[in-house]
Parts: sequence; structure tokens; C-alpha cells
Amino acid sequence: AFLFLLPRLQFLYFIAIHKYGFMNNRSKSSNMYFLAYLLIFLHLVAHASAQCEVFETRRADILRLQQLDHQQGTPFTPTSTNGKHTPVITLTGTEAKVTVGTGTISGDAALIHPTDRTTPHFISTIYATNQNDVIIAMTMLSGTTDQPSLTFEVPLGTTSIQAFSFCNTHGLFGSDVMQVTSTGSSTASCSITPCFEDTVGIENGVCAQFAVMEADALRRQLSEHLRDTPFTPDDTNTKHTPFITISGTSAKVTVGLGTVSGNTADPIHPTVSSEDPLVIHYIEMIFVKDQTGKIIAASYLTATSSPPSLEFTIPSGTTSLRAFSMCNTHGLFQSSDVAVSSSNQGSGDFVCGVSECGSAKAEVQSQHDDL
Repeated sequence: AFLFLLPRLQFLYFIAIHKYGFMNNRSKSSNMYFLAYLLIFLHLVAHASAQCEVFETRRADILRLQQLDHQQGTPFTPTSTNGKHTPVITLTGTEAKVTVGTGTISGDAALIHPTDRTTPHFISTIYATNQNDVIIAMTMLSGTTDQPSLTFEVPLGTTSIQAFSFCNTHGLFGSDVMQVTSTGSSTASCSITPCFEDTVGIENGVCAQFAVMEADALRRQLSEHLRDTPFTPDDTNTKHTPFITISGTSAKVTVGLGTVSGNTADPIHPTVSSEDPLVIHYIEMIFVKDQTGKIIAASYLTATSSPPSLEFTIPSGTTSLRAFSMCNTHGLFQSSDVAVSSSNQGSGDFVCGVSECGSAKAEVQSQHDDL
């Protein structure tokens, strides 16, 4: 609300001092200097407390997993025994870089966090906060990056930085706080950059990024729901079931029977964007396989992706599709198989790369019978 009112207050103040000569009869020139300093101050105050929704909701989900998997609602702190997972900050002028593992500084390879695409074991998120515990930069990783890092310009008004890295297997780790003496001239950008950057591409006809996505989803399915296969349409509720619709050579996946039935009484999976780890609830990934079991399309989502969906061009030679959706809370679900006729097939091959990676603009939607 403050950010919304600020430009309007600035405009009214500008009119007032010019028309009525406020501020104890000071000259208009003096008033203009006063106004300039006031606006700079208000700008810094506003942005010092401003939070990016896509950042904060991702942190909330990470803390949810930290509590669920490691029985701790806060990050692990730096110790002599967890150097491999500890994020490290280096500053060069106004640029900050976060790497994972004290070995990235010392040169000890044993203390650099590995990336194992088979297990899988990798750093999935790196972020940094300022002195007010507001996230100022974030990257999300797909498990194909050998040396995960986050590089960003230190935002205006920052006096200290703390970094955090989230390992998909071992949890969230924090760095020591680093004081900052030089900053850039801009405020923080509300954008996950880079987001699920792929550094491998296609190996033996399979998209490496897609393969890691599925492997990690199945790892969590076993750990959190005690089964190594997705829930099927026969043994779960229709709120979480993905549905495929085909139009021409395009396919679209949505989640919940209500997205395709047209019946308002049918459930649609909600997107609950929240900074509370106990409340946040959303679809975090969608992927689709063809008749051979190969993933041909995928999308990573955040709690600001509303409504969750995946659209793609059906590759040439595809005769059937099966969709999968991962709810951050309730697990991995699959659709029934949908036949694809030759007239619905596109002319090209599948695209190796996620089609979406969240959004900085969020709209929290009210859906049917939220869990």
C-alpha cells in the first residue's frame, strides 16, 4: 500500500509547494532541494522493506522441506563439519558471488558441493538476503550445473549480505554475515536469474534436465509419501490429477478435473502463495511423456504461477501422451494416457528445456475446496 501511495503523495507535495509556498515561506528553490532529499529518503525506506513474492514464497517452501525432512525450521549454520554445503560470498566492487562449499575458496575439491544427476544430489536453490532479512537475489538450478553459483550486483541500500544454499538431499545451509561497503545504484530485481539453466542438453536422445527433474520427483515421492511411483487417477482425488487437452498440434496440461469438465463443482488445484511454510500450496512442476516413456515437455513452476499449466507443440511421431504434476505438499500424480492422431503431430522434435520458470507477478487465486 505504501508503494502504491508514494508517487501520489509526491505529486500532491510538488503541487502544494509550488502553488502555496509551504515550509515556512522558504523559497521555491529551497523547497525543491528539500523535496529531492525527501523523495530519496522515502524511496530508500520503501525499497528497504519491499519484498519479492516469488522469492519469499520459494523460501517458505524450502523451510517447509527443512522442517519435514530435517526436523529443523531454520537453516543449518556454518560448522567445521558441513563445509561442503556452506555457501560462501565473495565481493568484487559492487558485485557479489555466492558459491557452495568452502573448497570453492580454499581449493579443496572435497569441500565443493557435487552435482550428481543419477542419485540425484545437487544444489537446487541459492539466495541472498540483506540486513533486513529481505531476499535480494535468487537462482534456481536444475541439477545439471557442476558448480552452482549466484552472481548479482549488490542493491542500493544494502549494508550486509547473508547467503543460503538448498541441497535437494541435505537441506538448507546459511553462510556467515558479510558486511558491505560498496553497492550498485539500483534496487534489487524481483526475478529468479538464471532460472533452471541447462548446461548439458540432450544425451543419448534424452534431455538431461528432464531426467533429473523426474528422478528428484520420484526421490521425494518415496521419502515423503512412501511410494516410488506416482499416484494414478484410480487411487487419488481428481484435484491433483493432471488433464491433457489437444488442439491442433498443441497440447495443454492443467491440474484438476474442474479445468476441463466445465463443472464448477469439480475441483481445481489451488495456488496458495504464502510466506508461511505451513500454508504454501502449489504445483511445482509439470512434465509429459510420450508412448516410449521419454519426457518431451516440462515446466518448473513457483507459487506465483497461477493457474499452473504447461503448453507445448506435440513432437512428430508422438502417438500418446501421459502427464505428471508435482504438488509441493501432496506428491506426484499422473494422468491417463491420451491418444494422439497423426493430424495432431507437429513437424519437429521435442524441445529440451523448461518452458516456464515462475513469474514475478503473482495473482493468488481462490479455488474450490482447498486442502
